[in-house]
Parts: sequence; structure tokens; C-alpha cells
Amino acid sequence: MTQAVEPRRAIIPLAVGVCTIVGAMLAFGITKKTGILDPDLARRGAAAMLGLMLVVMGNYTPKLRLFQPAGEHTGASAVDRFAGWTFVVAGLAFVAIWLFAPIDKAMLASPMIGVAGFLVVLARWLAWGERAGGTASVLPRPTPVRTAVFILLVSLLWTFAIFFADTIWGDRVAQWMAMGLIIVIAAVAPFIAVAMRRASNP
Repeated sequence: MTQAVEPRRAIIPLAVGVCTIVGAMLAFGITKKTGILDPDLARRGAAAMLGLMLVVMGNYTPKLRLFQPAGEHTGASAVDRFAGWTFVVAGLAFVAIWLFAPIDKAMLASPMIGVAGFLVVLARWLAWGERAGGTASVLPRPTPVRTAVFILLVSLLWTFAIFFADTIWGDRVAQWMAMGLIIVIAAVAPFIAVAMRRASNP
């Protein structure tokens, strides 16, 4: 993972990657409904795409300088790199579980791995904030690109929670949580559009 890419230029390949993965997830869903693929195989494929999305997000976290605050603070780049590698490792573990573990075990273990990755990144950022004089001073500077990526990450975290809820409480709770995710995705769309428009302008 390199870090030399201009953030607004990095959003375009990131958006392409995310859209491709979402398209693959939809394709797995269609093949499951139509019976082209075995339902369990389609389910594994769609779930593995979620882990792959976390890998992609992790790869672009340092390039987008996601945790850069408004002021000059040493250590922000280290937090970006740490977050990027953590997301990549968690995403790969998520994919591996869905490819090789029994489905009932994957439904429970995979969201725990995904959430753990986010918690580790949060702990690293909080620790850096304490050393820098308080987390309020190192809040990431809001930009359309960073806002869009943060909302995508929150949406991904919420999806992990849906997996967990489906295992523990069943379909009804998971369906309501999925509706919330759809609302979040609808909310992030304008930010992504603005970010891509700005990225396309020199």
C-alpha cells in the first residue's frame, strides 16, 4: 500500500472497485434466486465480496489520508497506514472464513472479525489522539472524499452487525437493520457524486 496518491485522484479507482464488488454481490444474489448457483455457494460468494470490499477500503485508506486532521500533527500518516493494513488483514480473514468455514460458523465468526478490525483502528486513533493532546484536536478534516469513505466504512460495519443479528435474533431484526443500511447508502450517494466530480476537475 503506497501513500503518494493525491486523495481526490484516488477516489475514482476506489469508487470503481466498490461498484464492481457491489455488482458482483448482486450477481451472486441473482444466481441464488434463479438457481444458477447452489444457494450456499452463492451465499458464500456474496459474503466474501464484503470482505473483499474491506480489503479495497483498507488499501485506499493511506492514499486518501483518511485520518489527516485540519492542523499539522505528526503521526497521522502512521495511523492511516495502520488502519489500512488492519482493514486489509481483517478483510482477508473475513474472506477466508466464508470460503472455508461451515456457513453457520462463518455467520458468527466473520462479523466478529470485521468489527474487531474497526475497534482496533478506533483504539489506535484514540491512543494517538491522547498523545497529541486530545482526540478533539486530531479529528479528521472533513472533505467530500473523506466523508463519503467514512460513511461507506460505517455502512460496511453495519453490514457486519446485520450478519451477527441474523445469527442471533433471526431474519426479522436483520431485515430492519438492512433497511437502515439502505437509507445510509442513499445518504452517501450525493457525497460520492460530489467527490467524484471534484476529483475529475484538475
